[in-house]
This record gives sequence, C-alpha cells and structure tokens, in this order.
Amino acid sequence: MANELFFLLEETLAALWSSFKSILPNVFFVVIALLIIFVVYFILTKAIAAALSTAVKRKEERAVILKFWRYGYLFIALLVLVLSFSGGLAVAGLSIGLLSAALGWALQKPITGIAAWLMILVKRPFKIGDRVIVDDIKGDIQDITMFYIVLNEFGGTIGGEESSGRTIMIPTSILFEKPITNYTLGDAYILDEVGAEYTYESNLPKAERIMVEAAKKFTADAAEAKGKEPFTRVFFNPSGMRVKVRYYVLARDRQKAMTDITREIYNNVIEAKDTEFA
Repeated sequence: MANELFFLLEETLAALWSSFKSILPNVFFVVIALLIIFVVYFILTKAIAAALSTAVKRKEERAVILKFWRYGYLFIALLVLVLSFSGGLAVAGLSIGLLSAALGWALQKPITGIAAWLMILVKRPFKIGDRVIVDDIKGDIQDITMFYIVLNEFGGTIGGEESSGRTIMIPTSILFEKPITNYTLGDAYILDEVGAEYTYESNLPKAERIMVEAAKKFTADAAEAKGKEPFTRVFFNPSGMRVKVRYYVLARDRQKAMTDITREIYNNVIEAKDTEFA
C-alpha cells in the first residue's frame, strides 16, 4: 500500500513538473514583455510630460493628455500581449486592426477634436487674443480647450466689427473641415481702404492729397510700423473719378479708422473750392 502511494505521488509530481516545464518559457516571455512594456511606458511618459510642460500651459489639460496616453498605451500593450497567446501574429494583427477601426469610427469626432487641438499646440495657426473667422463666424479667441475654441464674437447682431457681447464655442474638430482666416497670424495690421467719387471738373491731385492726409492723420502708428505710407488708386466711373486711399491699420481698429478718415475727407472736400463729390 505504501509503495503504491509512493508511486502515485511520484507520478503526480512528475506530471506537475512536466507541465511547469512546458509553460516556463511562456512565463519568462510574459515577465520580460511586461518589463519592456513598463520601461518603454516610463521613458515615453517622461518625454511626453516634458514636451507638454512647454507646449500646454494649463495643468489640467496636461493631466488629461497624460491620462489619455496612459490608458491608450496600456490598453494596446496588454491587448497585443493577450492576442500573442491566442494565435499567430497575423491573427493578432487582424484583431487589433478591426478593433482599432471600430473604436476609431465610434470616437471619430472626439479623436478629430483632440488631433485638431494638438495641431493648434504644435503649428500655432492662432492663439488666444487673435481675431479670426471660422466658418463665417467672426470673433476674438478667448480660450482654446481640448474640444472647443471659445470666441468673443464681433459683428454678428449688427454686422460691424464691434463686440456683440455673445460668446461662441466652436468644436475643434471643425478646423479640419472649414477654412480659417486669421487677421493677426503674422501681423497685427491689415490693408484697408476708403473710397470717394469726384466730378470730372474737380482738382484730382488735390482730392488725392486730401484723402492721403486724412489717412495719415489716423494711421500714423500703423504706417510707421509697416514702413508704408497711405497711397491712392484712381478709376474712371461714368459719373466721375473714383479715388481710393489705401492704408494699413490695426485689425481691431479697422472700422473706427474708416469712420474717422471718411469724416475727415468729407469735411475737407466740403471746405475746398475746386473739389466736389460726384
């Protein structure tokens, strides 16, 4: 009886040892793979955090990005690890591809929004304070978040360029679909003009001087900054000579400068004896 128990125990231990030896390579593979995954994660996380510290000013936004990175990396790494035991690499790759496609379709708008936000951080097409037009919506950028751009609208209710008092939130995902006009990307000044029409009997050179002097009076700072003085362009019209004075002005002061210049031109032409509006 004792011999039989001894032989049974010996056979059981031999079977267990055989099973352990068969799975031992897989255990070593898992341990090494996990070590590599966490070492790579640690190194990349440090690099990403260092890059975000200079590119992203808001602490909470840096935390959100790192959270996305952490969960995304660990999910994909563990998924690859599990699938590597479920079949060949081809099967694992196909499974990952199908899963990625499904997730990409389901999270298309949020992923596009995040990509657009990262593009803003890297390429800097605009920044807080810039005056922009996005999909026919005009405003000054008040804030840039991960999923929305906050605009302080100008015009809107009145069609001018003064603040309407409304705040508009534009999804960042729209930036890949709509054109963006930035008034102040490389320069705070824009080219603008004021036009007037004079009779054929008017003193044309004098009319041009009146318009240039009026523009100089209200755009001196812009002319000095740009190194370009106001200038005129003249055109024939059936009822008289069309004169346009062109000048550089701060984007935010465009309509105010246009009003001041127009008023100044009007007063000076009315006072002149040899110049008359058509």
